[in-house]
Amino acid sequence: MSAHKHTLASACAALLSFSVGSVCAAELPAGTVISAENIDKIKNDTFEGHSIASLLTEKMEWRIRNNGWKLPLAKSQKVKLDPKWLKASEANAGKTRINAESCQVDGWSAGQPFPNIDTKDPQAAEKIVWNWHLGQLVGDVAIVPFYTQVLIDGQKGVHAEPVAEFTRYAMKGRLSGEATQGDGTQRGRQLLYFKTPSDMKGIGTFTIQYDSVKVNDVWAYVPAVRRVRRLSGGAWMDPVGSSDQLQDDLEIFNARPCWYKGYKLLGKRHVLAVMHSKYPLWNAKGDSFEKKYPVLENKPPYWNMNNNNFEPREVYVVEATTPSEHPYSKKILYIDTQFPRIHYGEAYNRKGEFWKFMEWHSFPGKAEDGFLDIRTAAGAIIDFQRNHATVSLIDTATWKTNPPGVKESDVSLQSLQSAGR
Repeated sequence: MSAHKHTLASACAALLSFSVGSVCAAELPAGTVISAENIDKIKNDTFEGHSIASLLTEKMEWRIRNNGWKLPLAKSQKVKLDPKWLKASEANAGKTRINAESCQVDGWSAGQPFPNIDTKDPQAAEKIVWNWHLGQLVGDVAIVPFYTQVLIDGQKGVHAEPVAEFTRYAMKGRLSGEATQGDGTQRGRQLLYFKTPSDMKGIGTFTIQYDSVKVNDVWAYVPAVRRVRRLSGGAWMDPVGSSDQLQDDLEIFNARPCWYKGYKLLGKRHVLAVMHSKYPLWNAKGDSFEKKYPVLENKPPYWNMNNNNFEPREVYVVEATTPSEHPYSKKILYIDTQFPRIHYGEAYNRKGEFWKFMEWHSFPGKAEDGFLDIRTAAGAIIDFQRNHATVSLIDTATWKTNPPGVKESDVSLQSLQSAGR
């Protein structure tokens, strides 16, 4: 080694020993896979100008080190936002406000109710969550004919894979035709029912979400007795079947914002997240684990979605405090700053101990009518206290947003009964 190179190497080693390794850090290429084997070697290196350490939350790093999670780096891509949604959102600037008494956003009709978030605003965190609740880029109607909830034991692997259909229908905030349907009391409707296995076939729920403090009305259809039963008002906090997911965990946060006790903005940062997911990530006809679940790794704990594109995304970090009757004490939400999309969530039990990790993989889509929506390719709710996970995988080829001819009456109690029979 030349004297010059030896001196440079010695200087770098000395700097690293004083924990300022960023001076000698390398910019990593796309395709680099972060894993337990290399994290200590590359955590001071950068990707798109951000240190690897700064792109990982505490729980993300813990999963990589202790749970076999691997993150392939991908270049970040800009997401093109729908013009109708942008116009509706921009029209809300300065005109909307949170009405705590009625649990509504006054002045909102469509789009993101608070398009300009000032992080110094005492209501910033609450406004970010209202943006998520009312302003998602999901279209007026979204129909997912096939998705599976893969139930995974961290030691033994997959033990169930029920297949269901899910429909979401907006009653308010619509961007095609009139913004509101009905009398204005309903925010939206959801219909979910299982298609397989045989012992679950026909079981389903129909949900009406209200644009007020009123809790959801939820009905369940039970094929064995051919009856519809109305569930309690607290159903939004209940588990979905035998999964690790609460109703409130659908896409990480599925509550009316006023049902939570409060919100705190912990800051803004960049994290590695999947915004341009590979798809499809599920092949129901696959004859092996690898072919059926190409995103998963076929070894314990089996739930790690390692085969995808993790890119730097700027997020708001919001702490959401639950009501006292909720199974969790709080959630930590990582919400994209460009548009309402939650990439990660952490749930803590009533003792304040870390309980569940939630991740959602997304990709930009285009609806049948040209609307630019944001879709889900996969999601995971991992319960680390019982070493179990529920991984949701979508048949993206059959997904439809804003298909022609779908009416309010197509997403109803009668629809639930017909599907169950």
